[in-house]
Amino acid sequence: MIIEMRTILLIATLFAFSASSFSQALTKKEQKKLYKQFEKEQQAEEAARKAELVQLMVLHQQFVLEADQLRDKRGSTIQVSSMINFLAADSIMGVIQVGSNFYVGMNGVGGITVEGPISNYEFTYNEKNGSHNVNYNLRSFSGTYSVSMNISSNGRANATVSSNWPGRLNYSGYLVPPAKSRVYKGSSF
Repeated sequence: MIIEMRTILLIATLFAFSASSFSQALTKKEQKKLYKQFEKEQQAEEAARKAELVQLMVLHQQFVLEADQLRDKRGSTIQVSSMINFLAADSIMGVIQVGSNFYVGMNGVGGITVEGPISNYEFTYNEKNGSHNVNYNLRSFSGTYSVSMNISSNGRANATVSSNWPGRLNYSGYLVPPAKSRVYKGSSF
C-alpha cells in the first residue's frame, strides 16, 4: 500500500513538473495561439451541438420560441418579456401568446393566449447555412392562425403569425426545448 502511494506521488510530481516545464518552454505568443485555437474548437463544438438540438426540435415539432421582440404589420418594434410572449409547439398542440407586464388582459398576463391543434406542419432545411423554415397552422375557437418561422442554426428565430383577422405579428427570439423553457402560459380562450 505504501509502495503504491509512493508511486502515485512520484507520478503526480513528475506530471506537474513536466507540465510546468512545458508551459515555460512555450513563449507567451505560442501560449496565446494555443489558447485561441482551443477556444475556437470549443465554440465550433458548441455551435454543432446547438445546430443538432435545433434540428431535433424542428423534426419532432417540440419547441418554444421565447420572443424578446414583437413587430406589427407597420414595422413598429417593441422589446418584450420572453416569459410571456412566445410560440410553442408540442407535437400536435400549439400555443400562441402575447402578454404585457403592465396590464392584466383576458389571459391574466396582459394579452391573449390561443391554443389548439397543429395541422399542416412542414419544414425545410437549408444545408448551405444550416437554417430551417417551418410552416404550420393552429386552429382554435377564435380562428385559424398561420405560423411561418425561419430558424438559424444557433436557434435564433423569426416567426410571422397571421390569421383570418386582419394584420399579422412578428416574433423574434430564441428557440428552446419545452423542458428548458421558462415561459408562463396564461388562460386561453
